[in-house]
Amino acid sequence: MIVFISLFTLFLTLLSILTNNVIVWWSIFLLMTVVFILLNKSSKSYTSIFNYFVIQESLGLLFLLFSGGLLQFFIILLKIGVAPLHFWIFNVTNNIFNYGLMWFLTFQKLPFLTILLQIFWLSSVYILLFGLLICYVQIFVMKSYKNLLIISSTESFNWIVLGVFFSMFNTFYLFIYYFVLMVLLISKFSKTSSYNFINWETTLVFLNIPFSVSFFVKIFSLSEIFKYDSFFTLFLLFTMFLSVLAFSFWLINLSMKNNEETSNNNKMNYFIIFPLMVISII
Repeated sequence: MIVFISLFTLFLTLLSILTNNVIVWWSIFLLMTVVFILLNKSSKSYTSIFNYFVIQESLGLLFLLFSGGLLQFFIILLKIGVAPLHFWIFNVTNNIFNYGLMWFLTFQKLPFLTILLQIFWLSSVYILLFGLLICYVQIFVMKSYKNLLIISSTESFNWIVLGVFFSMFNTFYLFIYYFVLMVLLISKFSKTSSYNFINWETTLVFLNIPFSVSFFVKIFSLSEIFKYDSFFTLFLLFTMFLSVLAFSFWLINLSMKNNEETSNNNKMNYFIIFPLMVISII
Protein backbone atom coordinates (compact mmCIF):
# COMPACT_ATOMS: atom_id res chain seq x y z
CA MET A 1 0.00 0.00 0.00
CA ILE A 2 2.82 2.41 0.85
CA VAL A 3 4.32 1.93 -2.62
CA PHE A 4 1.00 2.66 -4.33
CA ILE A 5 0.45 5.78 -2.23
CA SER A 6 4.01 6.96 -2.96
CA LEU A 7 3.46 6.57 -6.72
CA PHE A 8 0.10 8.32 -6.42
CA THR A 9 1.79 11.24 -4.62
CA LEU A 10 4.42 11.48 -7.36
CA PHE A 11 1.61 11.56 -9.94
CA LEU A 12 -0.10 14.42 -8.06
CA THR A 13 3.23 16.25 -7.89
CA LEU A 14 3.69 15.93 -11.65
CA LEU A 15 0.10 17.08 -12.20
CA SER A 16 0.68 20.17 -10.04
CA ILE A 17 3.69 21.08 -12.20
CA LEU A 18 1.84 20.64 -15.50
CA THR A 19 -1.15 22.81 -14.60
CA ASN A 20 -1.76 26.18 -12.94
CA ASN A 21 -5.51 25.75 -12.49
CA VAL A 22 -6.60 26.67 -8.97
CA ILE A 23 -9.39 24.08 -8.93
CA VAL A 24 -6.92 21.33 -9.85
CA TRP A 25 -4.55 22.51 -7.13
CA TRP A 26 -7.36 22.46 -4.57
CA SER A 27 -8.26 18.93 -5.68
CA ILE A 28 -4.64 17.89 -5.10
CA PHE A 29 -4.79 19.34 -1.59
CA LEU A 30 -7.94 17.34 -0.89
CA LEU A 31 -6.44 14.10 -2.21
CA MET A 32 -3.29 14.58 -0.11
CA THR A 33 -5.50 14.97 2.97
CA VAL A 34 -7.19 11.67 2.09
CA VAL A 35 -3.77 10.03 1.70
CA PHE A 36 -2.72 11.26 5.14
CA ILE A 37 -5.93 9.86 6.67
CA LEU A 38 -5.42 6.46 5.01
CA LEU A 39 -1.85 6.19 6.27
CA ASN A 40 -2.61 7.07 9.89
CA LYS A 41 -5.97 5.38 10.30
CA SER A 42 -4.35 2.02 11.00
CA SER A 43 -2.31 3.47 13.89
CA LYS A 44 -5.52 4.94 15.40
CA SER A 45 -4.10 8.49 15.42
CA TYR A 46 -7.59 9.95 15.36
CA THR A 47 -6.70 13.20 17.13
CA SER A 48 -3.93 13.96 14.64
CA ILE A 49 -6.19 13.03 11.71
CA PHE A 50 -8.98 15.32 12.94
CA ASN A 51 -6.63 18.26 13.56
CA TYR A 52 -4.96 17.83 10.17
CA PHE A 53 -8.28 17.55 8.34
CA VAL A 54 -9.76 20.69 9.96
CA ILE A 55 -6.62 22.79 9.34
CA GLN A 56 -6.02 21.66 5.77
CA GLU A 57 -9.62 21.88 4.56
CA SER A 58 -10.17 25.28 6.18
CA LEU A 59 -7.05 26.60 4.47
CA GLY A 60 -8.14 24.93 1.22
CA LEU A 61 -11.40 26.89 1.22
CA LEU A 62 -9.47 30.11 1.90
CA PHE A 63 -7.15 29.20 -0.99
CA LEU A 64 -10.16 29.13 -3.33
CA LEU A 65 -11.65 32.29 -1.84
CA PHE A 66 -8.49 34.39 -2.29
CA SER A 67 -7.67 33.02 -5.74
CA GLY A 68 -5.15 35.13 -7.64
CA GLY A 69 -3.97 37.19 -4.66
CA LEU A 70 -0.83 37.34 -2.53
CA LEU A 71 -2.70 35.65 0.31
CA GLN A 72 -2.55 32.40 -1.67
CA PHE A 73 1.19 32.32 -1.13
CA PHE A 74 0.83 32.66 2.64
CA ILE A 75 -1.93 30.04 2.70
CA ILE A 76 0.39 27.55 0.96
CA LEU A 77 3.16 28.36 3.46
CA LEU A 78 0.70 27.68 6.26
CA LYS A 79 -0.51 24.42 4.68
CA ILE A 80 3.05 23.12 4.36
CA GLY A 81 4.07 24.31 7.83
CA VAL A 82 6.93 26.58 6.80
CA ALA A 83 8.30 28.65 9.69
CA PRO A 84 7.13 31.03 11.13
CA LEU A 85 3.71 29.61 10.13
CA HIS A 86 4.41 26.18 11.61
CA PHE A 87 2.65 26.58 14.96
CA TRP A 88 -0.03 23.97 14.11
CA ILE A 89 2.23 21.02 13.28
CA PHE A 90 2.68 19.93 16.91
CA ASN A 91 -1.08 19.35 17.20
CA VAL A 92 -0.71 16.84 14.35
CA THR A 93 2.60 15.17 15.17
CA ASN A 94 1.83 14.43 18.84
CA ASN A 95 0.15 11.10 18.01
CA ILE A 96 1.92 9.94 14.85
CA PHE A 97 5.08 7.82 14.77
CA ASN A 98 7.21 5.66 12.49
CA TYR A 99 6.26 5.86 8.80
CA GLY A 100 3.35 8.23 9.53
CA LEU A 101 5.75 10.81 10.95
CA MET A 102 8.23 10.23 8.13
CA TRP A 103 5.45 10.72 5.55
CA PHE A 104 4.20 13.92 7.18
CA LEU A 105 7.67 15.49 7.11
CA THR A 106 8.61 14.40 3.57
CA PHE A 107 6.20 13.04 0.95
CA GLN A 108 3.22 14.98 2.27
CA LYS A 109 4.99 18.26 1.42
CA LEU A 110 6.01 17.35 -2.12
CA PRO A 111 2.93 18.48 -4.14
CA PHE A 112 2.64 21.61 -1.99
CA LEU A 113 6.28 22.53 -2.69
CA THR A 114 5.86 22.39 -6.48
CA ILE A 115 2.76 24.60 -6.25
CA LEU A 116 4.61 27.01 -3.97
CA LEU A 117 7.38 27.36 -6.54
CA GLN A 118 4.87 28.53 -9.15
CA ILE A 119 3.47 31.35 -6.99
CA PHE A 120 6.69 32.21 -5.15
CA TRP A 121 6.89 35.80 -3.86
CA LEU A 122 10.49 37.06 -4.04
CA SER A 123 10.10 39.48 -1.12
CA SER A 124 9.26 36.56 1.18
CA VAL A 125 12.98 35.96 1.84
CA TYR A 126 12.79 38.09 4.99
CA ILE A 127 9.77 36.12 6.21
CA LEU A 128 11.67 32.85 5.75
CA LEU A 129 14.72 34.27 7.55
CA PHE A 130 12.50 35.35 10.42
CA GLY A 131 11.06 31.84 10.46
CA LEU A 132 14.57 30.41 10.83
CA LEU A 133 15.13 32.72 13.78
CA ILE A 134 11.92 31.44 15.41
CA CYS A 135 13.05 27.84 14.83
CA TYR A 136 16.42 28.41 16.54
CA VAL A 137 14.73 29.98 19.57
CA GLN A 138 12.27 27.04 19.76
CA ILE A 139 15.10 24.51 19.42
CA PHE A 140 16.84 26.17 22.36
CA VAL A 141 13.85 25.88 24.70
CA MET A 142 12.70 22.38 23.68
CA LYS A 143 14.10 19.22 25.22
CA SER A 144 11.76 16.55 23.84
CA TYR A 145 13.46 14.22 21.35
CA LYS A 146 10.49 14.23 19.03
CA ASN A 147 9.90 17.99 19.10
CA LEU A 148 13.58 18.67 18.51
CA LEU A 149 13.44 16.35 15.52
CA ILE A 150 10.35 18.09 14.11
CA ILE A 151 11.68 21.62 14.63
CA SER A 152 15.03 20.68 13.08
CA SER A 153 13.18 19.20 10.10
CA THR A 154 11.10 22.39 9.79
CA GLU A 155 14.27 24.48 9.88
CA SER A 156 15.86 22.35 7.16
CA PHE A 157 12.75 22.70 5.00
CA ASN A 158 12.93 26.49 5.44
CA TRP A 159 16.43 26.39 3.95
CA ILE A 160 15.05 24.36 1.05
CA VAL A 161 12.33 26.95 0.32
CA LEU A 162 14.86 29.76 0.78
CA GLY A 163 17.08 28.06 -1.79
CA VAL A 164 14.38 28.64 -4.42
CA PHE A 165 15.33 32.30 -4.31
CA PHE A 166 18.83 31.45 -5.55
CA SER A 167 18.71 28.19 -7.51
CA MET A 168 15.79 26.01 -8.58
CA PHE A 169 18.01 23.01 -9.39
CA ASN A 170 19.79 23.11 -6.03
CA THR A 171 16.44 23.24 -4.28
CA PHE A 172 15.20 20.00 -5.84
CA TYR A 173 18.57 18.37 -5.22
CA LEU A 174 18.44 19.35 -1.56
CA PHE A 175 14.86 18.13 -1.22
CA ILE A 176 15.86 14.70 -2.54
CA TYR A 177 18.68 14.54 0.03
CA TYR A 178 16.33 15.78 2.75
CA PHE A 179 13.76 13.16 1.78
CA VAL A 180 16.22 10.23 1.82
CA LEU A 181 17.71 11.34 5.13
CA MET A 182 14.34 11.73 6.83
CA VAL A 183 13.20 8.30 5.58
CA LEU A 184 16.25 6.69 7.17
CA LEU A 185 16.01 8.71 10.37
CA ILE A 186 12.33 8.87 11.24
CA SER A 187 10.97 5.57 9.97
CA LYS A 188 12.30 3.87 13.14
CA PHE A 189 10.99 6.51 15.56
CA SER A 190 8.30 4.89 17.71
CA LYS A 191 6.45 5.88 20.86
CA THR A 192 8.27 3.37 23.04
CA SER A 193 11.79 3.77 21.63
CA SER A 194 12.28 7.54 21.47
CA TYR A 195 15.21 7.28 23.89
CA ASN A 196 17.07 4.54 22.06
CA PHE A 197 16.35 6.24 18.76
CA ILE A 198 19.05 8.82 19.44
CA ASN A 199 22.58 7.67 18.69
CA TRP A 200 25.85 9.36 17.71
CA GLU A 201 25.10 9.18 13.99
CA THR A 202 21.71 10.85 14.39
CA THR A 203 23.17 13.60 16.57
CA LEU A 204 25.93 14.35 14.04
CA VAL A 205 23.34 14.77 11.29
CA PHE A 206 21.32 17.32 13.25
CA LEU A 207 24.46 19.12 14.42
CA ASN A 208 25.26 19.79 10.72
CA ILE A 209 28.52 17.89 10.66
CA PRO A 210 31.09 19.65 8.40
CA PHE A 211 31.39 18.42 4.80
CA SER A 212 27.79 17.23 4.82
CA VAL A 213 25.23 18.45 2.30
CA SER A 214 23.18 20.38 4.85
CA PHE A 215 26.32 22.14 6.10
CA PHE A 216 27.36 23.35 2.64
CA VAL A 217 23.83 24.36 1.62
CA LYS A 218 23.54 26.64 4.62
CA ILE A 219 26.95 28.15 3.95
CA PHE A 220 26.13 28.80 0.28
CA SER A 221 22.70 30.24 1.10
CA LEU A 222 24.11 32.50 3.80
CA SER A 223 26.82 33.80 1.47
CA GLU A 224 24.14 34.81 -1.04
CA ILE A 225 21.87 36.35 1.59
CA PHE A 226 24.76 38.53 2.77
CA LYS A 227 24.34 40.49 -0.48
CA TYR A 228 20.81 41.51 0.52
CA ASP A 229 20.91 42.06 4.27
CA SER A 230 24.25 41.47 5.94
CA PHE A 231 23.20 42.60 9.43
CA PHE A 232 20.22 40.26 9.75
CA THR A 233 22.23 37.38 8.29
CA LEU A 234 25.03 37.97 10.80
CA PHE A 235 22.44 37.99 13.58
CA LEU A 236 21.02 34.71 12.22
CA LEU A 237 24.48 33.14 12.34
CA PHE A 238 24.74 33.97 16.04
CA THR A 239 21.32 32.46 16.74
CA MET A 240 22.31 29.25 14.93
CA PHE A 241 24.56 28.64 17.93
CA LEU A 242 21.39 28.08 19.98
CA SER A 243 20.70 24.88 18.03
CA VAL A 244 24.17 23.59 18.92
CA LEU A 245 23.45 24.21 22.60
CA ALA A 246 20.10 22.44 22.31
CA PHE A 247 21.45 19.34 20.58
CA SER A 248 24.28 19.19 23.12
CA PHE A 249 21.47 17.86 25.35
CA TRP A 250 21.57 14.77 23.13
CA LEU A 251 25.36 14.59 23.46
CA ILE A 252 25.09 14.60 27.26
CA ASN A 253 22.55 11.79 27.17
CA LEU A 254 24.69 9.79 24.76
CA SER A 255 27.72 10.08 27.03
CA MET A 256 25.68 8.70 29.95
CA LYS A 257 24.10 5.62 28.37
CA ASN A 258 25.25 2.32 26.92
CA ASN A 259 25.29 2.86 23.16
CA GLU A 260 25.57 -0.85 22.46
CA GLU A 261 21.91 -1.19 23.38
CA THR A 262 20.91 1.36 20.74
CA SER A 263 19.37 -0.78 18.03
CA ASN A 264 16.21 1.10 17.04
CA ASN A 265 17.74 3.02 14.17
CA ASN A 266 19.11 2.26 10.70
CA LYS A 267 22.60 2.68 12.07
CA MET A 268 24.66 1.14 9.28
CA ASN A 269 23.07 3.34 6.61
CA TYR A 270 24.83 6.40 8.01
CA PHE A 271 28.21 4.99 7.05
CA ILE A 272 26.95 4.93 3.46
CA ILE A 273 25.23 8.34 3.56
CA PHE A 274 28.14 10.36 4.98
CA PRO A 275 30.61 9.51 2.16
CA LEU A 276 27.87 10.06 -0.43
CA MET A 277 27.23 13.56 0.96
CA VAL A 278 30.86 14.54 0.43
CA ILE A 279 30.94 13.01 -3.07
CA SER A 280 27.71 14.79 -4.06
CA ILE A 281 29.23 18.17 -3.08
CA ILE A 282 32.29 17.45 -5.23
